[in-house]
Amino acid sequence: MNRRSQFLLVLISGMALMLSGSAAFAQSDTMDFDPKGLWDGRKVVPFKALDDPKMVKASEATFLSDDDYILGVSVNGESRAYPTRFAWFHHVINDKAGKPEVRYAVTYCSVCNTGIRFDNVVDGKPVMIDFFGLYNGVACFAERESQSVLLQVSGQFVTGSLKGKSLKTGPLLDTTWKEWKTRHPDTLVMSPDTPYSRGYRAKGDPEPRGYDKFPLRFFSQSMTRQDKRLPRFEKTLAIALPVPNAAPLARAYPIAALRDAGGVVNDKMGETPVVVFLDSRTVTAAAYSPVVDNKPLTFELRAADGKVGYYDRETGSLWDIDGVAEEGKLKGKTLSAVPNHLSQWYGWVAYFPQSSIY
Repeated sequence: MNRRSQFLLVLISGMALMLSGSAAFAQSDTMDFDPKGLWDGRKVVPFKALDDPKMVKASEATFLSDDDYILGVSVNGESRAYPTRFAWFHHVINDKAGKPEVRYAVTYCSVCNTGIRFDNVVDGKPVMIDFFGLYNGVACFAERESQSVLLQVSGQFVTGSLKGKSLKTGPLLDTTWKEWKTRHPDTLVMSPDTPYSRGYRAKGDPEPRGYDKFPLRFFSQSMTRQDKRLPRFEKTLAIALPVPNAAPLARAYPIAALRDAGGVVNDKMGETPVVVFLDSRTVTAAAYSPVVDNKPLTFELRAADGKVGYYDRETGSLWDIDGVAEEGKLKGKTLSAVPNHLSQWYGWVAYFPQSSIY
């Protein structure tokens, strides 16, 4: 096998790893669970999961402002948006979309600004997720039937009959309503018409994009470890790539560092290439495999023909933050997402203490 063939094999293997990497990681490969840090808040706070929320067309979403943040998902040809002004109260929304239909849960921890989407399937069987409490200052959940506790950041079940199992994650974009509806004009959006609407933040009162201190004492009490390499509440985009029979490759990309890099970082985690995009205006960030048709691409943020966007140097194609080529030779191609989400430093490194920092 020549050097070029070896190189392509590494890339293809890395690509396969990323695609399978949407699966959460086995408990023994991720972290040591300390039950002393698990806080059951179900009888203390009013947060309740929401199932199958009413959805309306984008044109009917007069309850949203353009600068409101949403958690956006696209599933089998259908896009849906969940305003963080509503999601913060539920912490978990069980929903379904697409043809064929897919069941999933949109989870959100507002204190550490972490939104993660899970497929609601364990061992081929559908499950429903409820709010449980906190672990390491981050929201955690419970599977409705067994009451097994699910950790948001790692996707692991750590108690109950599902202990040792995990949920797969799927792509989710944390961005503004304006950006999402521009890129997904046919999107549906969650309506505030629910029994819990009194708990939602009002229009013009957006949910904070992470906190600069813990709002209540029990957040600190749920922490099991700390890491002072970054300030506790530093905002990052976090990536964890699964590695067979070993701890995942984990890396935190501080938003400030992504800004300093010009909004694009071409990187490698081990032998696996990744690219990270940042829209500084909206603090929208996402990470992808830069391999298309078995060929690696390198990206830069620049202006061309009056448009500012992410361009690959190899073909000059224009890509959006969703990882879709909008113009050029590769128009219509899509980058594969790697497991990533926004998080403040404390809420990431407590789960992945081996994490490196870009």
